[in-house]
Amino acid sequence: MGEEHKIKVQSLTRFYILMLLKSEKKITGYSIIKRLEKDLGTTASPTYVYDFLKQLKAEGYIKDIPTPKSKRAQGFRLTPEGSEFTDRIFLRFNNLIEVAIQSKLKICASCGVKLYDDYYSEVIEGKEYNFCCKHCAKAYKIDK
Repeated sequence: MGEEHKIKVQSLTRFYILMLLKSEKKITGYSIIKRLEKDLGTTASPTYVYDFLKQLKAEGYIKDIPTPKSKRAQGFRLTPEGSEFTDRIFLRFNNLIEVAIQSKLKICASCGVKLYDDYYSEVIEGKEYNFCCKHCAKAYKIDK
């Protein structure tokens, strides 16, 4: 229980760093900084990123992984304890993410699948319907 109180994850930047650590087998601090810039459009100071990595390492959540291509670059990988820690953090954020996404979800009028970003819309008898694909739209018109 005390683990969650030692490391605070109260910012999108820290959350995203954990996500990168979880999704990569090995990642360097420099790569994290560049991904934050590219994916979130924010510049995190190297001190902020490396201090957080240092905290994670001190708790045993990440370990150093040598990078053979560079003597200076140090990679990091989650430990099993770190993987459990990130899973707990992700569960906490899950409800927030679900609420944020819920209002943007559409439902395929034909098969009922939830649609988030990329979907097909068609006007049928003056009313707009959302479908996951053209095939569902066709099936919907046949069944109607």
